[in-house]
Amino acid sequence: MKKRRLGRSNLVVSEICLGTMTFGSTCEEAESHRILDECFDRGVDFLDTAEIYPVPPDARYVHRTEEIVGRWLKNRPRDSVIVATKVCGPGHGWFVPPVRSGKTALDARHIRIAIEGSLERLQTDYVDLYQTHWPDHDANYTDILMALDRLKE
Repeated sequence: MKKRRLGRSNLVVSEICLGTMTFGSTCEEAESHRILDECFDRGVDFLDTAEIYPVPPDARYVHRTEEIVGRWLKNRPRDSVIVATKVCGPGHGWFVPPVRSGKTALDARHIRIAIEGSLERLQTDYVDLYQTHWPDHDANYTDILMALDRLKE
C-alpha cells in the first residue's frame, strides 16, 4: 500500500482511507472487525469515523461506529493506525443531529464535549486528525479554529 503525506501535516497515511460510516447499523460489529482486519492486513492504516456515525444518523445507534472502531483498536498498537474523527455541527434544518441533545453549534464548549466523547468511545487518548463534519454558517470561524488549535496543544 502506498503512503502519502496528508496535506502539509506530519501525518503519513495509506492512500486508501477506510470509511466506517455504516459500522453499527447496516454492518454489525463482527463484520466491521473483519473489514478492519482485512484492510489493516493489506496496509490500510487510515480510518475515518465521526461522532454521529453510523448513518443514517439515528438516536438508537448513534456513536456505535466509534465504539466498534475503539474495541478493534484495543488489539492493535495505537501508533500503527491513523484515526480521524469528526465533530458534527448543526443540521441546518435538514435534521436534528442525534448527539448532545441536538445542541451542536460549533463552539469551544461543544467541540470539547464532542472530542471527549469520541476519545472515550475510541478508547484512546488521542486522535490523529480531528475535523468539523460540516460548517456552522452562523459561527465565528476564528473561535472554531482557536478551539481546535487548543485541542492540538
